[in-house]
Amino acid sequence: MNSIIGFADILKEKIFGPLNEKQFKQISNVSTSGKHLLKLIDDILDLSKVETGNMEFYPEEFSISDMFEEIKATLAPLASKKNVWIEDELDMELKKVKADRTKLKQVLYNLIDNAIKFTPENGIIKVNARASGKDVIISVSDSGPGIPLSDQKRLFEPFTQLGKFESREQPGTGLGLAIVQKGSSSYNMGSFV
Repeated sequence: MNSIIGFADILKEKIFGPLNEKQFKQISNVSTSGKHLLKLIDDILDLSKVETGNMEFYPEEFSISDMFEEIKATLAPLASKKNVWIEDELDMELKKVKADRTKLKQVLYNLIDNAIKFTPENGIIKVNARASGKDVIISVSDSGPGIPLSDQKRLFEPFTQLGKFESREQPGTGLGLAIVQKGSSSYNMGSFV
């Protein structure tokens, strides 16, 4: 899959020569579809690892502020399309945390990505991180419409998409929040250093 995506991206960059508009559109579709399929495969594998207790964690010390900046940079194009502003409110004491950086980043990426999808244009998303004893409490909130109480029980079920997802207005697999919940509950995601 990585080879297909890699070659498609090389062709998009026109390294081997020019592409007409139709060719560029088709190769872009190959790249986008490949990335979507790869994400789906990765999500299914991650969920499987969590459910079977085979998820491995590698704690390390890192700057939570730097990690937030990386996530915001990655999601900036999606947020700017809707003119959604992402703010972070980080406890000044949180210079370093100890956690599995990759897993924590994936959890926060999924939460912020979902917030962008469901926040109306010109909305705002707030990411708050604060120390609580030796623990770190992180929350993500947005100015979206919220989730009806009747749907909240289904929110973390694998392959479940609520509201507009059912009409396919939003992309996704319905695995992101299931991974967030199962991954977070099976591991103490971070501590204050």
